[in-house]
Amino acid sequence: MRRLPVALRYIFSVYVIGILFFFFFRLVLVLNNLHAVAQLPDKVSLMLQAFFMGFRFDTVISGYMLALPALILFVAELGRFLSRGLLLSVHIFICLLYIICFFGCAADIPFYYTFSNRLNITILNWTDSPKFMMKMVVQEWSYLAYLFMFLALSVFFVLALKKVYKKNVARLQATDLRKGFAIKLIASLVALGLLFLGIRGRVEKKSPIMIGTAYFSNYDFPNQAGLNPMFTFIHSWLETQKEENKRLNLMEDSVAIKLAQQELHIVPEKIDEISPIARTERPEEVPQKRNVVIVLMESMSAFYTSHAGNPNHLTPHLDSLADHGYYFNNFYSAGIHTFNGIFSTIFSFPALLARHTMVGTTIPKYTGLPYVMKKNGYETMYFTTHDAQFDNVGGFLKANNVDRVISSADYPANAVVSALGVPDHFMFDYSIPVFNSYYNQHKPFFAVLMTGSNHKPYVVPDGIPFKPKHTEVREGAVEYADWAIGRYIDSMSKQPWFSNTIFVFVADHGTWEDNGYPGLPGSLNHIPFIIYSPLLKDAPRVINNVGGQIDVFPTICGLLHFYYTNNTMGVDLLHEVRPYIYFSADDKIAVADTNMLFLWNKDGSEGLYTLKEQRKDILSAHLANADSMKNYAFSMLQTTQWLLMNNKTGPIL
Repeated sequence: MRRLPVALRYIFSVYVIGILFFFFFRLVLVLNNLHAVAQLPDKVSLMLQAFFMGFRFDTVISGYMLALPALILFVAELGRFLSRGLLLSVHIFICLLYIICFFGCAADIPFYYTFSNRLNITILNWTDSPKFMMKMVVQEWSYLAYLFMFLALSVFFVLALKKVYKKNVARLQATDLRKGFAIKLIASLVALGLLFLGIRGRVEKKSPIMIGTAYFSNYDFPNQAGLNPMFTFIHSWLETQKEENKRLNLMEDSVAIKLAQQELHIVPEKIDEISPIARTERPEEVPQKRNVVIVLMESMSAFYTSHAGNPNHLTPHLDSLADHGYYFNNFYSAGIHTFNGIFSTIFSFPALLARHTMVGTTIPKYTGLPYVMKKNGYETMYFTTHDAQFDNVGGFLKANNVDRVISSADYPANAVVSALGVPDHFMFDYSIPVFNSYYNQHKPFFAVLMTGSNHKPYVVPDGIPFKPKHTEVREGAVEYADWAIGRYIDSMSKQPWFSNTIFVFVADHGTWEDNGYPGLPGSLNHIPFIIYSPLLKDAPRVINNVGGQIDVFPTICGLLHFYYTNNTMGVDLLHEVRPYIYFSADDKIAVADTNMLFLWNKDGSEGLYTLKEQRKDILSAHLANADSMKNYAFSMLQTTQWLLMNNKTGPIL
């Protein structure tokens, strides 16, 4: 220990002391919210996990603050020019950084108590009225208490670090910097590696630590208690700087909401005060508690299917399911990314151009399938082949009524074949015993299974009774993905719950397979949507009316005859007819009916095309059609943004 670099000892001591102070702030936050702790079923276990998660997030912030000072001190010691003056300069810099963080931690405690969210950029909403803000602090004794706590802890922290500084100055003066270069180099490199790991927060390859990582349970307070307020504040500020998160200005909010209400045939009710698009569905039939299994198929464009005219017979099993179930012929993904597909399919809100709706400092509440299913007594779960934290999916779903998220962390390590985790058929096999356990407990279940094999890096696994007929790797991956689905249906047909289950097959998005419309391949958003079940007595059925992922939730609820409040942009495609469906491709908005597609680019250019002649612009000859399609989509998207910004997307209680 004595031979370790002075700089390393100093940085490590600062880290430990900083973690202890962060722990104290979190402890005060918990004590200030004991009413929330009291409502937890397993208080000790959940709060211990929250504090451990807090240690991880505190380490991330500590790593960011100590990375540059550590690099400077390590290089200086290796270069034999580390001096008392340099150490003092770095010491002062570190003290200032921690004091700023402690101020955020102190402000976070009353902020959370008021808004039920950790510190974020909204605290700056009142910076244009500094006098009013000061009066708020001075005239509220509890705010003053946290201010005094911050000042006192800052003093204690500075005094504690002063001792660390003096001790390491003494070590520096007693150390011959010319000796032990090899040990110092190795120790410094290891320390910098650990700092980088601390900053990343996770060892998984696909994703560093995110807001959603903290959502380890189905209870809001322990999830949020694990976050570090400076992490949430910085993260929220960074989110506001992204171009894709800029506010949409497609039309006036009030005009958009009125148009959306008209198009959704909303009759004024009391719930209008809570959400302007909420409407109560009151079926005459008796509700049916059928199991629901949704297979979200990675990149499975309708282009690949025989039903869409592909002559290569890539998807015989999907085609067979379509021939024996409900097949929706004009169905579109909400966006072009997997996170769009997950979000829109489960929660029935559209993609807002390139905005990542599942990544943010706060996780909004949504109605959607998990909430309605849980209200009806279902167990809810989500399966993915890879890391659940990629795209913040795991945390987002946990915060929105998904009981279990099964991911690569749950599968045997030797089953993982690529960055996309386990092959599709392995995830499918893994799900069946889980479903059996709920069946044996007489519990209906709702599950979403997100496949991954039809995505680069394409891996068709060895050791299975399947060989692709096509040598082109992408087509082989499509064939394998289809084979895995056929095998899955065959396996499930042997289970006792099969006859009481509704299966849904829908892609997260399509793929770039044809030239299509200018800048937008038709294969990119046109996807299959198939509902298959022994319960469908009027199958097979082909539905030609347009629809999209945002309609999956109400369509399933309609099949189950659920009484619920639909506070989404989706409609029941089996009982309602959309005039148009709208979707995004990052910088484009497209609107389609059964004959034409209107395309709007973010640069303001527009075009109108027939579905058969995708390259011929007919806008000038059909201006009325284009305006109707444009106003429809713009009103829906602008209304969606208003609902998100005003926290109106959640369940209507």
